[in-house]
Amino acid sequence: MTSVLNIEPHLLKINDNKNNFKYDFLDPLIKYYNIDIEKYYSLLNSVDDFKLKNIYNFLYLRTYKINKIKGLNEILREPEYKMTPESLNLSLKEFISDKTHLLTTNAVNSIIIMNGIQLYFTPQL
Repeated sequence: MTSVLNIEPHLLKINDNKNNFKYDFLDPLIKYYNIDIEKYYSLLNSVDDFKLKNIYNFLYLRTYKINKIKGLNEILREPEYKMTPESLNLSLKEFISDKTHLLTTNAVNSIIIMNGIQLYFTPQL
């Protein structure tokens, strides 16, 4: 079976956690897909807080580029001056949530974010 993810979550290498923020932007995927989302949260927790803005900028530019190529209407909102774990979680949750059905998630946007996080931490792909 072909995967839509660049790297399967069980193959992701995770460094020691530097903080213990409880992210939940990918939680709606648990009901529908068998993906280990805790790996993505651990990756984000493995960096210092001041590096979160770099991650967000990377994800923002990826969504901007995909929007330009594919003509989609959704990109992450422009980065804030200072990015905290709370604001990162809220921005990603807002991007991933399905605008037509408030209690569901947009699977394509979720995959874009998961692949973006993977590429940020393993750019040699």
